[in-house]
Amino acid sequence: MIKQNFNIAVYIDMENMASSDFILEDVMNSLLSVDDEYNCIFAIKSAYGNQAIAKKSLKKQVVDHNFNIIDTPKIGAEKNRADLLLSLDAFETLYLDNPKINRYCFMTSDSDFTVIADKLRKFGREVWLVCKRSDKDRAILAKSFDNLLFVEDFSPQPEMKVISSIDRLFINAVRNINSSKLPSNVSVANDRMKALDPSFRVNKTEYRNFMTLIKEMEGKGYIKSESLPTGENRITEICV
Repeated sequence: MIKQNFNIAVYIDMENMASSDFILEDVMNSLLSVDDEYNCIFAIKSAYGNQAIAKKSLKKQVVDHNFNIIDTPKIGAEKNRADLLLSLDAFETLYLDNPKINRYCFMTSDSDFTVIADKLRKFGREVWLVCKRSDKDRAILAKSFDNLLFVEDFSPQPEMKVISSIDRLFINAVRNINSSKLPSNVSVANDRMKALDPSFRVNKTEYRNFMTLIKEMEGKGYIKSESLPTGENRITEICV
């Protein structure tokens, strides 16, 4: 069966995100969370900010992920146009509707974006926000977006340098599982790992079978799982 495309647009407010260190690849993987019958596509990837003062580490990640970079130099002493241009570009895609964007994702903590978020949701589009954890209690943000992700969850961790590539793939895969649909059969994690890395085959790893891998990952604290009398094994909680 041919999967239906699910188009995702990602907009980064570079200056607003400059104070946070994060791994953009992990953020992008988390934005792919969707039901299995869809084929996720990043139809739009745009980043906005004054490139003369852009944070070098962030700019490198944006370039490596082939984002369209829109330079927004300051007007006068303070004001730049990043938030305005970003919002207008997002609304223009809604008007043109080609391709139709199913999910809009904004990386910012600026409450000004609640205006465009509410407008997009009014027209039936899903809108996500990646912001700082300290923003989670701001009612205006919580009520204007369908899903909030926190940039601190994607910060570089010292232990990430020593864990195996399979651990990292598994972490990215389970972060891709919709927590509202838990508990879920462990096969979902296997499917997510293959979606992120089509070359992944558990029988070609040291684990040999997926349940051995699941038990190892649970032992490392990445997930919690349960075994049912029917023999089904389910993931009950994502801990990363």
